[in-house]
Amino acid sequence: MVELDEYKERVRQIREYAIDHNITEAQTSEIFQACFRQLEAKYSKKSNRSRRPLRLVLFFVFISIVAVLLHLCSQKWLNDIFVRISQNSIYPVLYVLRKVAIPVISLYPSLSDLYDEWCLIENPYFYVSDMDCWPCTAVHSVPDLTGHSISRSFNIGIPYTRAENNTKVKMKDLVDTYWSNKDIFDEDARRISSNNETLRTIRDVMDNRLDVYPTNLLTTHISWRINRMKPNRILRKLFPKPAETPDWWSQSIEKYIFIDESRSPPYLLPNPECSNIVIRCAAGARLIKMIPSSECIQHCRSLTILLSAGHTLWYNWWYWRPVSLPVYNATDLFIGYLTSLC
Repeated sequence: MVELDEYKERVRQIREYAIDHNITEAQTSEIFQACFRQLEAKYSKKSNRSRRPLRLVLFFVFISIVAVLLHLCSQKWLNDIFVRISQNSIYPVLYVLRKVAIPVISLYPSLSDLYDEWCLIENPYFYVSDMDCWPCTAVHSVPDLTGHSISRSFNIGIPYTRAENNTKVKMKDLVDTYWSNKDIFDEDARRISSNNETLRTIRDVMDNRLDVYPTNLLTTHISWRINRMKPNRILRKLFPKPAETPDWWSQSIEKYIFIDESRSPPYLLPNPECSNIVIRCAAGARLIKMIPSSECIQHCRSLTILLSAGHTLWYNWWYWRPVSLPVYNATDLFIGYLTSLC
């Protein structure tokens, strides 16, 4: 307090001296500012000098940690342990997060807008080195496992089909569902992808029904991706959870609906977020060519099956990358529903 009082007195004396010698108030303030700048520069240099040894120490510590981590990553046994632990924990962690997120999303539906991956592009060069392809090497056909229960020890590399005759859906059912919930679909599931330039939104598809107004060449393909909770709940009435789904699998939010005219050209089925995939034929028919993934193409053979209305195809995209093909002499509109399970 004494030092502050002395400081005030000295400042008062300087200002009186300035007034006696005809120095303006602005000039006096400028002199004070110049003094403060000199003091600031002087003490900031001292502070920087004192901090420099600490920065050097932190830098060397950081470099040492990075070097240790790189060395550990180069150890194959440690890398194998880390990969095994992380792979085994991915699905349980996602399952818990999904359960926790459901009540939160229910209270704040607008948060579902944050879950959208339209801006992301799938990496076409993604490749798993040294992938074990034994699950698909013994596959020579696609069996029908209707009525058979799948155990935890089941080989997920084996694709199979099931009959679900009570899940047939016509274009009229889709149209009626859309118009009954138009606002929700236009807000949360508006976008589609199509090879037909006149169809750019789901509203266009419903206004120009392909079962009523078919195109001249019958080659239109439509892929409708749904990844919001509200439209998913509505479509669940048309496309319920696949029958005999293993209890330890849960559905992902992301769903696809395919609408194809009878001559729609071949297209690769998408790889959704979960690797266990079910595609249901709700109307019409398509040929599905099961092509091994790039990692397993040298070890596993391609297969082709006819997926007709009321049947589902189950497979794992780690081992298979199916292509949808038109059926020769087909006339009906194809409607397919794809979901994935973790």
